[in-house]
Amino acid sequence: MARRVRPGTIQAAIGAAYKGAGGLEAVAADLGVSLSVLSYGTELREDRPGGLGVNYLDRLGRIEAAAALPVAQHFAALAGGFFQPVDLGGPLSGDIHALTREFSDVLQKHAEAHSDASENPAGYTAAEAAAQIKEIDEMIAAASRLRAAMVAKAEGRA
Repeated sequence: MARRVRPGTIQAAIGAAYKGAGGLEAVAADLGVSLSVLSYGTELREDRPGGLGVNYLDRLGRIEAAAALPVAQHFAALAGGFFQPVDLGGPLSGDIHALTREFSDVLQKHAEAHSDASENPAGYTAAEAAAQIKEIDEMIAAASRLRAAMVAKAEGRA
């Protein structure tokens, strides 16, 4: 039986991970540990030495947000994706023009990489790919700011 935990906590995330991996029994078998060891992952306790460490990572991320970034990037990569930090402040937060401008920059880098001026007009050189990644990241950040602004509007927070 799953432990009741507060939504939005690391314990809830661990519980969701267990469920996504087939439940406690399946996870215990996959990891070669007992059900009680897994249970520790969804329990906030300070009296066991070592522990799973996630409570400490969660606490550190709450104390210093920058400490959460590499952890988020690590787990996002394990899940087959990536984590893009988003600055939700500033004058361009939620601005559709910022998104279209960043998309335009992506298109410009693409055109440059496939022009006769490129060393590899049929693809991307390593330097062109690196420059394009920077532009794509900026476009994703702009899209994320716009999405966050729309979520806030939809939820009546803005």
